[in-house]
Amino acid sequence: MTLGSWALAALAAGYTLIRVLGAERGTPLVQLMTYTPYAAAGLLAAATVVLALGATAPGLTLAACGLILAVLVAPRMIPGPRPGGGVRLRVMCANLLFGRSATPAFVEQLKVDDIDVLAVQELTAEGLAVLDEAGIEDLLPHRVVRPRPGGGGSGLFSRHPITDPAVRTLGPIVLAQASATVHAPGAGPVRIESAHPYPPRPGHMHQWAQNIVDQTPPDPAGPPRVLLGDFNSTLDHAVLRRLLRGGYRDAAASRGRGLAMTWPCRTETLPFWTPPVTLDHVLVDPRIGVREFGTRPAGPSDHRPVVAELVLPPA
Repeated sequence: MTLGSWALAALAAGYTLIRVLGAERGTPLVQLMTYTPYAAAGLLAAATVVLALGATAPGLTLAACGLILAVLVAPRMIPGPRPGGGVRLRVMCANLLFGRSATPAFVEQLKVDDIDVLAVQELTAEGLAVLDEAGIEDLLPHRVVRPRPGGGGSGLFSRHPITDPAVRTLGPIVLAQASATVHAPGAGPVRIESAHPYPPRPGHMHQWAQNIVDQTPPDPAGPPRVLLGDFNSTLDHAVLRRLLRGGYRDAAASRGRGLAMTWPCRTETLPFWTPPVTLDHVLVDPRIGVREFGTRPAGPSDHRPVVAELVLPPA
C-alpha cells in the first residue's frame, strides 16, 4: 500500500507542478490539464483515504496537491461585483456541430433570450438555410457569414448595425472567424469576433496553441473587444491564460460560473466517454461589464450555447 500511495503522490506532484508552471506540452499533458477541477477533487478524496490507511507522508502530499489545484480553480466560482449603469448587450455563442444545431428551436431560443449578437461556429450552407427559413433575419438582420462544409464555417449575426465586417482564417487546417464592429444605440462601437481555435488533437497541438495565440488582443486605443466561441480550451491551459493576461476577462468566471460545463453534450462523435468540461467562453475587454452568464440546452449539438449579458460603456 505504501508503494502504491507514493506512486500516486508522485503523479499528483508532477501534475500539480505542470499546472502551476503552465508547462503542459503535447499529448497527453494538454488533454489532461482540461480536467484540473476533477483532479483537485479527486486528489483531496484520495488524500482522505490514504491518510485513513495510515500512509501519512504520501497522504499529506496528495492533500497538498489537491489544495493547490483547488486554490487555482476556486476563483472561477467567486462572482465579482456587478457592473453599474451602461448599455445592455446580450450575446450568445454556439457551436452548431457541422450545422446540425441550426434548427427552428435554436432560433426560438434566441427570441427567449432576447439576443442582440449571436456568434456561431461550424456553420454550414445547409445550416444557414435552415436559420434563414426559421426567420433569424427578422431577429438579427445584420450579419457576417462564411459557411463551409464540416467544422470550418463561422457566422456573426447582430440586431444592431455593423461596420467593418471581416472573416479571417486560421490555418493550416482552415477555420473561419467572422467579426464586425457592432453599433448598439447609446453605446460606442464594440468589436466582436466569433472565435474557433482548432481542437488539441494528437498531431495538431501546434495549430491549437497557435490559433489561440493568434486571437486579437484588446487595444486600449481602439473600441472595446469581445471574443466569444468554442475555444477548445479551458482556463487550466496556459495558452488561454496568456490570452486573458493580454487584456481579456472570462465572463463566466467574473459571475462565479467559471465551471459551467459546455462540452460534451453528445458522445457519438467521441471515441470514449469523457467528463464534461468548459470549452466555450465569452472573453471581454476590461471596459465591458458582465451582468449575467449562463448556458442553454445543446439541442443536436455537442456543445451547450452560452449566453452573457454585457454592459457597454455609454457613447
